Amino acid sequence: MIERPYDGCGKCLLGVRRLSRMKLATSSPERQREDVLTVAASVGGHIIGWADDWEISGATDPVTRPKLGPWLRDERGPYDGLVAAAVDRLGRNVVDCLNTGYKMRDEGKLLVTYGHDGPWDLDDATDENRFTMEAWGAQMELRAIQRRNRNATVKTRAAAAHTPS
Repeated sequence: MIERPYDGCGKCLLGVRRLSRMKLATSSPERQREDVLTVAASVGGHIIGWADDWEISGATDPVTRPKLGPWLRDERGPYDGLVAAAVDRLGRNVVDCLNTGYKMRDEGKLLVTYGHDGPWDLDDATDENRFTMEAWGAQMELRAIQRRNRNATVKTRAAAAHTPS
């Protein structure tokens, strides 16, 4: 069974899912769930719980997220690591992603994401560089989203200012 309580086996993993916007039509929660379950099984782990942060921006520091934060602050009980569908589900800020990754490394916990073979080894230069590049890509995507949103707001305000009452 891939979902079961903490049993001290060394592979009791917390499933991490995050979405900035929940939409009725989105299948992302289910896709993220399937990816998390698949990658947890691939490392012989099981899910002890879910840190589902819905309607939470990727710009939010993982430590302050409502569901993931308490686990990272050691307020929720023991766990052996995190498993996410992708690095960008941890966050969209390089520093935040690295802080979370190094916390897992320093505490001897696993960090696993779908699309990466096995747990991340941030003591290995290749893995560390790849993890950093994926976090950087997530940050670049966040900046592009923010720029589009700012531009749309400016355009909307300009259109409203020129609309006769």
